[in-house]
Amino acid sequence: MEHTPTPWTANGDFILHTSTGTHIATTMPAELPVTPQSVANAEYIVLACNAHADLLAACIRAEHVLDSIPPEILVPPWDSWTVQVLAELQAALATPPVEPEKESTYP
Repeated sequence: MEHTPTPWTANGDFILHTSTGTHIATTMPAELPVTPQSVANAEYIVLACNAHADLLAACIRAEHVLDSIPPEILVPPWDSWTVQVLAELQAALATPPVEPEKESTYP
């Protein structure tokens, strides 16, 4: 199943689909009061989710650019920096996405 399309909006501790207002998540259980931290968490989640596709695309482009640089034209310190950044990008891009937790069998 696909996640709800972005963009999302934070409204207090609620995360909503921007164009439809559909509730996506809450950062605090309903029986607990909204706190400054739950509001900040909702805003942080929305920021990260809304930026994810663009950041991933930029990382993929950067990885392709760095990987296409002929090693013989790199001179210190650019050679080690390029290799390090390329390795970090490749490691981040190779990280498998988090699978959603399975439905609980408990009532």
